[in-house]
Amino acid sequence: MDDDLRQTVRRFATRHVATLGEHPTAEAFREAFARASALGLTGLLIPEEYGGGGGGHRDNAIAAEELGAADAGFAAAVNLSATVPGLILAAGTEEQRRAWLPEIAHGLILAGAMNEPSVAGSELFHPSPGPESGFATRANRDADGWRLDGTKAQWVTNAGVADAYIVFARTAFDRPGVVSTGAFFVPAGTAGLTIGPRSQLLGLRGGWHGEVLLDGVGVPPDALIGPPDGALPLLAASTAGMAVGLAAVFVGVARAARDLTLTHVRTRNSWGRPLIEHQAVALPVADMEAEVRQARALVREAAAALDDGGDTAVLVPLAKQRAVEAAIANASRAVRLHGATGVTTGAGPEKLLRDAWTGYACDFTGDMLRLGVAAALR
Repeated sequence: MDDDLRQTVRRFATRHVATLGEHPTAEAFREAFARASALGLTGLLIPEEYGGGGGGHRDNAIAAEELGAADAGFAAAVNLSATVPGLILAAGTEEQRRAWLPEIAHGLILAGAMNEPSVAGSELFHPSPGPESGFATRANRDADGWRLDGTKAQWVTNAGVADAYIVFARTAFDRPGVVSTGAFFVPAGTAGLTIGPRSQLLGLRGGWHGEVLLDGVGVPPDALIGPPDGALPLLAASTAGMAVGLAAVFVGVARAARDLTLTHVRTRNSWGRPLIEHQAVALPVADMEAEVRQARALVREAAAALDDGGDTAVLVPLAKQRAVEAAIANASRAVRLHGATGVTTGAGPEKLLRDAWTGYACDFTGDMLRLGVAAALR
């Protein structure tokens, strides 16, 4: 079954994702996303009773790696939309699940409007937070429900192409943000919700990113997912699969760098023989193989722990941190072993290196993940 899924997604990724390029139009992105949804990838983790595939995190890791090997930006976009529903499953009402999950499973594109220009994700792990910590975006109750005001940073994934946004906003400012933040389901097109120009990140350009502006955005009471002050603990508990899926995306990047390099060193000659027959080339190629296998093994272990109810406190951050390190290491080797071709725009290695380094800052930096591992080991 795993091999069938891998081959199905690989064929799709080769045909419809690798051909997108780094600057797909909104129409091209949406078309590829719709195809991914029709294949069942966006609803993979949603139970069958809500229109999904009823799969597990092992399945999502396989799909995410295959998409990541074709284009990490698009893969990260699909992974976010596929894993954020974990919050709705964990904390949403039955009415919310039945209203939103079938639409998400069948192609509704989600964005998670969380981080802000002046609030890094690492602040959420402040050891002794006060009322001044946390998001500045506020959610005020009114007669019709809630009013949202604030600004989310220009790297919100899927901003500009999303059909709905999960907006995180403070419901109180007399307590730390970690215990005074709510999550709200806001359809695109809601009055007061606007998106800034498409951001140009170092990598992941096959996806879409942008600033989210909220100016008196009115939403009904049932837009609130879970309690008005418990969104962040719920997010951490219910969407660990997002980090594991994203880790798998970067295993795909590490694998793509290895495969691209193998083709190059097997076919390009130096001193009358293929490059791979020179020890100076063969040794880093062997290291590339180890990087892929080690990172994949950790991601699989973390995905299995999520599926089987195991201890994930160490495995999840470790898998994400290790996969990104493998991607950076392999993409760096690919650039070096390709020589002048490696630094040529459009040749492949430099794109993989940009994608890999962008991954370092996605969903907590590598240093924050390492601190999370260390905290779990105390």
